[in-house]
Amino acid sequence: MDIMAIRLRTLREKMGMSQAKLAKEIGVTQASVNRYETARVTPPAEVLLFYADRFDVSLDYIYGLSLIHISEPTRRVVIS
Repeated sequence: MDIMAIRLRTLREKMGMSQAKLAKEIGVTQASVNRYETARVTPPAEVLLFYADRFDVSLDYIYGLSLIHISEPTRRVVIS
């Protein structure tokens, strides 16, 4: 299965959320959420941004480009 689909499903399940409840929050059907989580359909950018914001993860994590799942604030380094 596609890494993005696995991560989308895992994020939802870790919150104890049903597909129907998440679908309602996103504004899509439960069938759409199921298709995202089974890699039958690639979610649109707006949906991916919703997941990142709702579950506090980076898009890199969702896409499988990072193993770190918690979004970290940007760090500023002051060079004197």
